[in-house]
Amino acid sequence: MPAGSQHVISLLAVPTRRRIEFMKTKLQLLIANLLIVTTVVTAYSQGPTAKTVPIPKTDKLGSSLKFDFPDMRVGVAEYDEGPTGTTVFYFPKGAKGAVDMRGGAPGEVNAEILQNAYERPMVQAVVLSGGSWYGLSAATGVANELKRMRAAEIDYIPGVVGAIIFDVGGRRFSRVTPDDTLGAAAVRSAEAGWFPLGARGAGRFAMQGVYFHRGEGAENYAGWAHSGQGGAFRTVGPTKIGVFTVVNALGSVVGRNGMTVRCGRNDPGQNCPSIADKLKNFPPIKPAAAETGGPMPNTTITLVVTNQKLPFAVLQRLATQVHSSMARAIQPFATSQDGDILYAVTTDEVENPNLSPTDLSVIASEVAWDAILASVPALPERAKPLAARPRPGSLQKFTGNYEFYGGGKLVVSFQADSLSAKFEGNGRIYFDKDKTYAITPAENGLFLIESPGRESLRFDEAGGNVAGLTMNPGPWAIRAEKK
Repeated sequence: MPAGSQHVISLLAVPTRRRIEFMKTKLQLLIANLLIVTTVVTAYSQGPTAKTVPIPKTDKLGSSLKFDFPDMRVGVAEYDEGPTGTTVFYFPKGAKGAVDMRGGAPGEVNAEILQNAYERPMVQAVVLSGGSWYGLSAATGVANELKRMRAAEIDYIPGVVGAIIFDVGGRRFSRVTPDDTLGAAAVRSAEAGWFPLGARGAGRFAMQGVYFHRGEGAENYAGWAHSGQGGAFRTVGPTKIGVFTVVNALGSVVGRNGMTVRCGRNDPGQNCPSIADKLKNFPPIKPAAAETGGPMPNTTITLVVTNQKLPFAVLQRLATQVHSSMARAIQPFATSQDGDILYAVTTDEVENPNLSPTDLSVIASEVAWDAILASVPALPERAKPLAARPRPGSLQKFTGNYEFYGGGKLVVSFQADSLSAKFEGNGRIYFDKDKTYAITPAENGLFLIESPGRESLRFDEAGGNVAGLTMNPGPWAIRAEKK
């Protein structure tokens, strides 16, 4: 019998309708993969810095939480062109869900269905995403990709819920946001037992603590600190408890010692003050016109997951209690300018008579605090200025106009053996209008902008020529192309 003929014969033995469905499924998967390849080829055919089409990134690099929960898979996808991203929690067998929403500016999709006290497993995926309301389309992308992945299940309709953070606005120049393509890439990458921490997925460009940095100007916003996504996991007997959160809060993240954990964007914050100390000399609070004008730029979005069997009423109370507890770790919390949402789901697998619903909620609340603390990543070590000045004229090749993807231009000049920079356009939180900043050569080929935030610069070279620059290389890189 020729090689492969046995497979052909067995396939032919399948009823005609099932053979057609099998062939359709294979064709759909092939088309989906070809679309991804076409997108990548199109983008790169226009040059590595053209960036006409954002390209999903789904690598597994960086710090991550490892845990044991086989019935949940986690996937992330990011657009470096943003930077922004999406995080997906996929439950192939489904899960029962509840939701607790608070704060004045929630952004969500399908949360209302979880308020109807259904006792059956209606949730196949929870999607957390950047991009404000634009980012809700990532949830649609997840639903459509699950439809393709499980095309053989004719009546399969995935229950997908989602929530977003506001990661556009002053923190970045680009208006690239998560979309259907990014959501689809995230769920395709999903695997069990792994959750990336810090500036990954939906937390790719999250920030926290802006409440304490009022006013305008780069100096004011130098204290606006980065955060990201965090997770923590605990096992109590047969019960598994996980909390996963994306912290983009108006308030500051607070440690268990009562001190804020980060008090500057590029400052490790070893001796940050307490919230009480911050409030001692705080300026009078004035009503903000934006509070009644639409969506706000702050939100913490969270998922609590367990395998313990819980009726809906108990699951809803778990959501409410854990969400309330997060006010200890984020201060202030659930303000009119936050859109905080917490999903609680259970796979309803195990009984645990030794763990009461109240005890479960208390433990989950402690896990939530751990997850919030894990959302604040370690800052890259700051390069030190060079002890000796570079040789005369060696810096001249770095002069030119560097355009950021999404708008704005950094004009780098050379004079008296020194570099300086001036930003043209909207400098966002990094540069003030009509100001010139000195650029100091530092270790490891980096430079420091002598601005309030002291941003790092790396000039990117290709073929011996300077092709662009990267501001803050590392987790929060923002790139510009030399023109």
